[in-house]
This record gives sequence, C-alpha cells and structure tokens, in this order.
Amino acid sequence: MKFTANKREAAGTNAAKQLRKQDLVPGVVYSSDMEPVNITMQRADVEQIKRELGINSVFTLDLDGESKTVYVREIDTAAIKPIVYNINLQAIKKGQKLQMPIAITVVNEEELGNPDGVASVNYFEIDVVADPATAPEVIEIDVTGMEIGDTITAGDLKLADGIELDQDPEEVIVSITVPDEEPEEVDPDAEEAEPEVINEKPGEIVEEDD
Repeated sequence: MKFTANKREAAGTNAAKQLRKQDLVPGVVYSSDMEPVNITMQRADVEQIKRELGINSVFTLDLDGESKTVYVREIDTAAIKPIVYNINLQAIKKGQKLQMPIAITVVNEEELGNPDGVASVNYFEIDVVADPATAPEVIEIDVTGMEIGDTITAGDLKLADGIELDQDPEEVIVSITVPDEEPEEVDPDAEEAEPEVINEKPGEIVEEDD
C-alpha cells in the first residue's frame, strides 16, 4: 500500500492541536542515515493504516515526492475517544533488520495434558531483531499436551529463519498453572444468624428499701 505525507515545520502541543482540527495527524519519520523528519498525514489514511495494516507493518510513503519504504513503529490514540493522535514511522532499506516487538498468542489451550490447567501469559510480545517486511505479525505458542507446572521460555520459542531473539532467553513467557478458586457466593437473602450469648442470666428487679 502507498500513502502520502508532507513535511512540517511547526512542532509542539499547540501546533499539533491545530493540525488535528484540520483532520491532519502529526508524526515523525526516523531513519538510520538522516535526522528525524516531522510530518503530517491525512487522518483517514492513518486510520486505514491502523485498521488494515497495524503496528509493525510496512508500506510505501510518498514524502514530498520522495518514495520511502517505512515501518510503523507506533500509532497513538486518545485515551477516551477513538481518535488517532500521532504516528511514528521508521524508514528502512530492503532487507534491513530492526529491533522490534512481535505479539504472542497461545493456541490449543483446550488440548492441555491436564484439563484443570490454564495457560498464564507473562509477556504478550517478545523483542526480536528482524526484517519488518518479512516478520510475522504474531508468534503462536502451541501448548498441546503441557502439564501443570510446565513453562515456555523466550529461548524455547521457534522463530523463523532470519529472526533473532533480543531478550533474555530464560524469561518465562507462558506457564501452565492451576486456576484461582472463585470465592463462594453469599446469598444476600440468607437470614443472618443471631449471635450466641454465653452465660446469659435472666434480669432481676431490685427493690429499693424505703
């Protein structure tokens, strides 16, 4: 896919607010062989990139008439409203490898060796060095046949050729555990038992002497 961006001079919070009022999204293009370039893109284009391509995707960017292959590093959205606020891109060359995260997902949890076990995910992405143009969007971890107490570390992951792990291989990514017991539900309509009174004596009437 191909999208268009324009260089911008103004920077800062106020400038960014003015751009958003014009349905433009501020951003930055980083590169290993040039200074970062401030850009603007049409909001509709950034929303399409977020919706159809996502983080870690690669596309062609026309930057003031110059064509660049870029990798999506980050797309920021508003905390409350689903509005894109900023986009950060990395210009890359063909075959260039970058440090990047790849998402993790667990598959076949219903095929665990112990049906009482659950797959607890400690990290939802791993750090690798890879070519963004060929790197997978997600790495699947198959837990078929695993027992309670079993773990999968970063070093256990089967990565495709050309992808290098960029974090501690001993870090536990997934562990098979026993699910937490749910607390017993209390019936709100149940009558509360009266407290037991120990050594209760009947009251006595004391008459005063005249």
